[in-house]
Amino acid sequence: MDILFGEKGTAVCYNLLIFIIFFSCQLHAACQESPVKKLSCGDNVYQNLLPQDSFITQIQQESLQKIEALSKDKEFKDIVAEFQNNASNSQNLSTVSKTEPLGELYIFVSFSLGEKALENLASEAKQFGATLFLKGFKEGSYIKTAQSLQTIITKTGQGVLIDPELYTLFDIRAVPTYILAKPFSLQSQTRLQTPIKWAPLHDKLQGHVSAQYVLESFAKEGDLKREAQTLLKRGVLK
Repeated sequence: MDILFGEKGTAVCYNLLIFIIFFSCQLHAACQESPVKKLSCGDNVYQNLLPQDSFITQIQQESLQKIEALSKDKEFKDIVAEFQNNASNSQNLSTVSKTEPLGELYIFVSFSLGEKALENLASEAKQFGATLFLKGFKEGSYIKTAQSLQTIITKTGQGVLIDPELYTLFDIRAVPTYILAKPFSLQSQTRLQTPIKWAPLHDKLQGHVSAQYVLESFAKEGDLKREAQTLLKRGVLK
């Protein structure tokens, strides 16, 4: 299963993430602070034992009001404008790939690296068109995960995927680990229809190094030299 936090270059998904954070946090707060409502909170299911339509409606209205206020915030508007600009730049860069070999750079990370390290890796992922992967939720909580990623997504505009299957596929045992692979589908539905039994051709490097160093190493000694060179060019163009 893939879980997306912040689509790269897509303002709509960031807006949706903000809504989910507000709505989830308010439901969680209600569970903790409203014994009168008798909410049971387990396995991400919030069940009101009393009539719940008016309660849910109230929560939704409050969340939407916060989103509306956020959408008028200048800083948030600047973020959206930057996302749209980055999306436009990505479309321009995509023309390069029509004549050059394609490769996908994946960076496997963990919350144990710390917020600053994750932010730096997210910035590098943004620069070189890489995808960040987490193995699971922070402390098993969706809310804590969303809250922890919010600052990183806001500052860098880089999304994060949660996909434990890829950790197994590429035998990821430590983080950060960089994988440069031939393109393949990351969609869960596609992978269910056509299961991946072995990892595609790829280069792998584990360690606290920069994405540029990784790609330069792959360009010199990897199996996907030309793909690494293409990503390096894209990073320089940005």
